[in-house]
Amino acid sequence: MPELQRPPWVWAWVIVATGALGLFAIYVAWDGIPDPFPTHWNARGEADSFSEKTWGNMILMFGLLSGILAIVVAGSFALIHQTAKHQRGEDWEIARARAMSNSMLKPLGMWMFLLNAVIVFDMYLSITQVYSSFALLIAVIIIVVIGLMWNVVHIQKWLDEHYPDPKTSKHMKWGIFYYNPDDPNMMVHRELNSTFNMAHPGSWVAMGALIGVPIILVAALVILGL
Repeated sequence: MPELQRPPWVWAWVIVATGALGLFAIYVAWDGIPDPFPTHWNARGEADSFSEKTWGNMILMFGLLSGILAIVVAGSFALIHQTAKHQRGEDWEIARARAMSNSMLKPLGMWMFLLNAVIVFDMYLSITQVYSSFALLIAVIIIVVIGLMWNVVHIQKWLDEHYPDPKTSKHMKWGIFYYNPDDPNMMVHRELNSTFNMAHPGSWVAMGALIGVPIILVAALVILGL
C-alpha cells in the first residue's frame, strides 16, 4: 500500500509569487502606462473599459486573481489529501485514495500555475498596451485546460490499471468515460467526483447541454464583439 505524501504546497506560493512578479513588472513599466489604463478588451481587441492608474487598482487586478487561484489550489490539495488520509473501507479503497492523492496534486498545482501565469502575462501586456488579443488569450486558456484534463485522464487510467475499483474501473473508457449498459443510473460516484454513465440516454442530453451552452455563449460574445 503506498504511503500518503504531503501536498506540494509550494505551488500555491508559486502562484502568489507570479502575481507579485506581475506587479514588479508594472512597477518597472509604470511611467509608460497610460492614465487611465485599459482593464478590458472586447473580441476585436479594442479597449472598452478603463481604470485610474493607482497601485490599489493594480494590486486588485494582479493580487485578486493570483490570490483566488492560490486558495483554489490550496483548498483542492487539502480536500484531496484529507479525503485520502481519512479514507475508510477495504484495502484497495485506501490504496487507491492514497495513490490518487499522490499522483494528482503535483500536476494540478502545475497546471493552475500555468493558467495564472498566462492570465497575468496577458494583463501586463494589456495594461502596458504592448499587445492584447482576446481570442489568443481564450485559445491559450483552452490549451492549458485541455492539458490539465489530458493529464487527469492519464492519471485515472493509471489508477484503474494499478488500483482498480471493482465496480467501475472495468467499465471506464479512455480513463474518463463510464459506460455500463447494465447500470440504470445516469451518474455514478467516483472518489471526489461523479461521472455520467454514457450508456444512459440522459447522459448525452446532459453532456450536450453542459458543453453546448458555453460554446454558444462564447460564440455570441465574439459575434457581438463584447
